[in-house]
Amino acid sequence: MMHRPPSFSSQRNDSSSRGPLASPLSAPQSVSEFAERVLLGTSLLEKLTPPPPGLALDPPRRGTFAAPDLPGRPDDLRPRSNNGKSRFPSPAQISNEEQRGLLLHFFANHELLAVELMALALLKFPDAPDSFRKGVLRTLQEEQQHTRWYLDRMAACGLTLGDHHLSPMIWSHISSLESPLDYVSRLSLTFEQANLDYAHYYSKLLARVGDHDSAHLLARIYKDEIAHVGYGLKWLRRWKQNAQSDWDAWHQRLHFPLSPIRAKGLVPFNEEGRRKAGLKDDFIARLKRFQTSRGRSPDLYWFNPDVELAAASPAWKPPKRIDELAADLENAFALAAPTADDLVLLRKEPSSTLRESLAVHDLHFPETAPLSRLEEIRQTRKIRFQCPWGQPDEELLSKQTGLELRRLVDPSPLPATLCQKLAEVRDFLELHQDHPKWFAKPILSAAGRGHFSFSRDNPPDLKAPHLIEPRLKPIFEFSLLYQANPADEGGLRFLGLSRQSVSATGQWQSSTSAPKPATGLPRALALMVAHEILPAAKKEIARSLQRLVEARSYRGPVCIDSFIHQTPDGPAWHRVSEVNARWSMGRLAHNLRLKLCPNRGLTLTTIAKGAPLPKNALPLAAPETVHARLPIVIISSDQRVSN
Repeated sequence: MMHRPPSFSSQRNDSSSRGPLASPLSAPQSVSEFAERVLLGTSLLEKLTPPPPGLALDPPRRGTFAAPDLPGRPDDLRPRSNNGKSRFPSPAQISNEEQRGLLLHFFANHELLAVELMALALLKFPDAPDSFRKGVLRTLQEEQQHTRWYLDRMAACGLTLGDHHLSPMIWSHISSLESPLDYVSRLSLTFEQANLDYAHYYSKLLARVGDHDSAHLLARIYKDEIAHVGYGLKWLRRWKQNAQSDWDAWHQRLHFPLSPIRAKGLVPFNEEGRRKAGLKDDFIARLKRFQTSRGRSPDLYWFNPDVELAAASPAWKPPKRIDELAADLENAFALAAPTADDLVLLRKEPSSTLRESLAVHDLHFPETAPLSRLEEIRQTRKIRFQCPWGQPDEELLSKQTGLELRRLVDPSPLPATLCQKLAEVRDFLELHQDHPKWFAKPILSAAGRGHFSFSRDNPPDLKAPHLIEPRLKPIFEFSLLYQANPADEGGLRFLGLSRQSVSATGQWQSSTSAPKPATGLPRALALMVAHEILPAAKKEIARSLQRLVEARSYRGPVCIDSFIHQTPDGPAWHRVSEVNARWSMGRLAHNLRLKLCPNRGLTLTTIAKGAPLPKNALPLAAPETVHARLPIVIISSDQRVSN
């Protein structure tokens, strides 16, 4: 049985501002007069009455029309940013008639705003090509029809426009348009493209719950939206530079807070409709992969693993070797640390091929930009928080922090101190003759840089502050992972434990995260982890660590390097080796496991460039682009993992 969209009828048979029927309108004499009535009119009748057939275009002239702050509306239909904002119905709620009405109310508001924006474009660009203006006028009439259909279907569900919140979001994103190319980029190829997802999805969903009139309405609108997107694509291709791809030409016209994410609905992505509109497969694939914020200001991430060295020397500039290593590893940070709402800066943009290979595993980059634009983005983008790998704060990153925590939480701490001169080292060793071998770490260092061992009979002549402590033999190394938030946001949270593998000189080799940290360990170590380490990490260590980070006004990731070592009396836990008030490779492994395989173990490591991939390995960078080391993750076939 065929279902026909209902014809437009009055919702109220009076002159109320919320009813479309008021009094007959005089016929406009030109497109500009019609557009002005649609944009600035204060009744739905003025907004939704189509132009008379054969209405003449105005002669081309320079445009001087300034967009109003909001389109003309009766007061009870004025869009408001915050006015009892309604929650968008979930698919499970659509079987409820009231919720279907609310869904249609959302769509009707969007269509009415589109009508008004198209009227604005006709007024702002009277010197645009006649064929372009005729296309906008034709599309405006179709959007008027869509709005009338929605109003009728809402009435069948017992709703009138204005019964729920009317958001100005689409108007605020588009009304500042400065050229016809802005119009097709922002409206046709962004918000109307998103409707290819919504109209297609909800047409099917409404049919499944038995609302065939609404389903047919959305199916008809879906076909119109395919044509509208195709219209925008035609003009984008006509006006863009010949050397530009469709994607680059479109993307470059979208200015924050508008981005390609708005061209996708919060429903299944519809590739078929985009192909029917004329979009190429490469454009569709790039949009499908694109990730960025839909609303809130992004957090800004970048990878600066030399942060300790930068804190030690304000004039620090990384040598080529360190910068190349950072370039090799930065994708692991970019994929693990930010969320889809954030912005990450990279030395090298990931290729489409890499993005596609990772998307197969539901692993996506957020919005990306070149690291070279850091200062520009700080000045021009509204950023919520700046979240580098680490802040170059000498007090936060100093080994003194770990030493302070060690003294608070270890019932029998090993001897350790900070020394700067040979005499200080000798005096300290004289007091602790039980340990023949010792270790020295620069007060600001990471990943084993500058670490060295020595015997008590041959102490070093130091030139800068170092942490001096006994050299032990770890048999199980791990990191305790925390997130430090302000007290009113929940305070410090313990996230878990990741296993670490490091070289003899303290350089990181791999991090492993598993759902059950003790799984796969020898029995004695598993019992220590389950009954001693995890309870202490969640309680007394967390309490002391929270006091330390609060005293330093720090928010962000924190990791405590820790290990079990062998003693004559058996395994013993060295609670705090170091405190890192920054991201860590163990935290990245933890985040990647939650994204990729929450119920299995995952190891984050690197392999030499050109080396064969291990079994079950997923490269996080393009192998041909790395300088020396390729970051990979290896997913365990079950929960039993080991270093």
